[in-house]
Amino acid sequence: MEWLERQDFLMNTTVEQKIGGEDAAAAAQNAVNEISHLESLMSFFIDSGEVAQINRSAGRKAVCVGKDVMTVLGAAIQFAEISGGAFDITLAPVIDLWRRCGKQSVLPSSKEINTALSFCGYHNLQLDNENNTAFLRGDGCLIDLGAIGKGYAADCCIEIYKAMGIQSAFINLGGNVKTLGNNPDGRPWAIGIQHPDQRRGTFFGALDIQDQSVVTSGAYERYFETGGKKHHHIVDHKTGRPCDSDIKSVTVICQSSMQADCLSTAAFVLGLTDGMDLIGKTDNTEAVFYTENNEIYITRNLPGQFHLQKISRLDCYVCR
Repeated sequence: MEWLERQDFLMNTTVEQKIGGEDAAAAAQNAVNEISHLESLMSFFIDSGEVAQINRSAGRKAVCVGKDVMTVLGAAIQFAEISGGAFDITLAPVIDLWRRCGKQSVLPSSKEINTALSFCGYHNLQLDNENNTAFLRGDGCLIDLGAIGKGYAADCCIEIYKAMGIQSAFINLGGNVKTLGNNPDGRPWAIGIQHPDQRRGTFFGALDIQDQSVVTSGAYERYFETGGKKHHHIVDHKTGRPCDSDIKSVTVICQSSMQADCLSTAAFVLGLTDGMDLIGKTDNTEAVFYTENNEIYITRNLPGQFHLQKISRLDCYVCR
């Protein structure tokens, strides 16, 4: 089988594809076209997109949106509900505040944080599935699909591969990994999990993956520093500040990349105990937690699929 490898920069990240089959080049291009299209609809920063239109119309009118955005918004509300708001796309006012302050390497004031938080809450997003409209209830409310859009895009790309007869493929949108079939050697794909305290490309473990998605959320990915302290990008919905949980990273494994995207964020915010509980209540979903104490906790169905790197010298526990 012929294999094609391709990299592009889309959705503000590197998109890596590995595809096997005669139509690999066409499949890769179709995937790129789909990701570009979804980015044009869902980006917080593209004024002509549907998300930007929803944000501009907040408190004034509902906006008619297409199937893709409607699907993602519906899923976002669902995961906000089951996580008690730990995953919430309406945290955008707070996230944008920290983003702007990060560019200047200054901390937002408590007043600024509280003001931004007053516009947040997933109940402020109202969907009309019959008329395909989305409405933010208050002027100042915003949504940001950065924590769910890449997962949805990965799922769409796998469907494109399948429609074109591709049986083996891998796509990685900046850490949102999804696989189809086996790797070029005919074995499951081996997906490394980044060590949160080591340089990029250093893995503390690996997962054998076939027709599944792997998504990791961690404090090490994006941050800025003030006074020697790092301030990462994952915000606690209760405080409006970078969450201070007892884990350094959480990796979620399930069939849907969009689901893994949402749950990895939520579990990171919730911490080990509540995060494990959330994963345990979600069907066909597994997770790997890396704690602040440098211990690894995995869900009960993962032992045959997860391989701890011996050189990591970490303790690994299976949660029952």
